Amino acid sequence: MKTVAVDSEKTLETAARLRLVMVRLARALRHQGSTALSPSQVSALASVDEFGPLRISALAALESVGAPVATRVVASLEELDLLTRTDDPDDKRASLVELSEHGHEVLSAIWSERTIGLSSRVERLTSAERSRLELALPALEKLAREN
Repeated sequence: MKTVAVDSEKTLETAARLRLVMVRLARALRHQGSTALSPSQVSALASVDEFGPLRISALAALESVGAPVATRVVASLEELDLLTRTDDPDDKRASLVELSEHGHEVLSAIWSERTIGLSSRVERLTSAERSRLELALPALEKLAREN
């Protein structure tokens, strides 16, 4: 029974450290580059890029926000010509949002800037640290996919 408590304590400590590291890295990456978009706007663009044309309700679920928030984010991205709306072929009462050509270009530029910024941080690690990071990536990717 004592082993379970120690394992649970260790898991909590690991989770707390991981949370703090993720918050700090996310903050550093958000400040990388010159985008005027909010984190919510960038996240919405990334979701639409990853999952293809989406209803606003599906985007809201993916982003863990309410429909009114998703609607405002989509409207702001439409104004910037980053998203476009099309009729949903399955339901003419609904619409789908998808990245515009400009949206693809902007998102690609954001990812490039942030990847270069993170790459410079990774390069400052020792070879052994980079190897351990590479070994941890599958577990981190699994955590990121779980809902």
